[in-house]
Amino acid sequence: MLLSIIMLTFIFVIGLCVGSFMNVVILRTVSEESIVFPGSKCPKCQTPLKWYHNIPVFSYLFLRGKCGFCQEKISIQYPIVELLTGILFIALFLRFCMPFDPLFGLSAINPISLSQIMIYIFALIVTCLFIAIAGTDILEKKVSDAHTLPLIGLGILYSVIFSIVSFVGYTKANGMPKIDLDFFLTCPIVYCLAAAIMGFLIIEAISRLGLVTVGARAFGEGDSYIAAGIGSVFGAMLGCSPVYTNFAPIFQVLFAILVLAGILQLLVTIPIFIKKLIQSKSWVTLGSLAVFVMYTIGYLYAQHAGWLTHKIAYWASLIVLLAIGLFTCGELVLGLKENKAENGLYLPFGPALVLAGLIALFTIGF
Repeated sequence: MLLSIIMLTFIFVIGLCVGSFMNVVILRTVSEESIVFPGSKCPKCQTPLKWYHNIPVFSYLFLRGKCGFCQEKISIQYPIVELLTGILFIALFLRFCMPFDPLFGLSAINPISLSQIMIYIFALIVTCLFIAIAGTDILEKKVSDAHTLPLIGLGILYSVIFSIVSFVGYTKANGMPKIDLDFFLTCPIVYCLAAAIMGFLIIEAISRLGLVTVGARAFGEGDSYIAAGIGSVFGAMLGCSPVYTNFAPIFQVLFAILVLAGILQLLVTIPIFIKKLIQSKSWVTLGSLAVFVMYTIGYLYAQHAGWLTHKIAYWASLIVLLAIGLFTCGELVLGLKENKAENGLYLPFGPALVLAGLIALFTIGF
């Protein structure tokens, strides 16, 4: 029991320290400074910090959220990122290493294999890149190639290492495998690259649809590279898993992650969008949106209750739904065209993609 608590505490402390470094990465990416030099300093008065000012979380509490020199407030971002990273380090350890028996809890530690440690370290690096991507996107609506390209490369590297190890192991046990088309089509590297390309193309296509409809991208260019990174990572992890023997289920998982990201984005965007409609007194657009939502709910309920079994009732209700939907879409597109210069078209999509990726890390079977 004591050993288990010490081990988890150690992992948590390591996570806090890494979280402190992630704050440096996020802020210096925004300011375009080196993450190595100079040493930590107050962002307000530029005074170099003492070592005891850099203790994760505790320094923030000890200094009461203020700089020890100029007394300016320290952003709450610092302890939040540190705590989040520490918690994720423990959660990923429990997820991939499975050190504790469900029945006996912390009383005993299960043996941890080398493969479990490798995938745990891989997940930690992916998570750190996710945090850096989300942090910079939230602060400055900026996605850096220094974060997205390593994410893409990390998935490729993972699939390459796994493929080499698997090839060597198979050759030693069974001799040289037959090198044919099936051999290449079932290679994890191919799955990884295909998923990365697919993720990029899906988000890029949706983004460019905004250019056609309202004259501006639906998402920033960096979001397409985030999607490519997510495709690379999960394409590698799923391609190296014995559960997934072809690309179709891998594509389904990737598509589900991107859809989840879209849903998470809508949960934040819709309330803000409705508020803007009220402020601009766009009552026609707001009314059509409300009617479309209420009619859709009614339509789905009627279909579930069996009220639309007659062909005339089914097609009539469906045509009305499509008509209301098209009218609502027209009003939304018109409103976006009129207000794009003043209000912009999109919120940062990177955090939603990152959150969907983190949820997938904890829910998908590998």
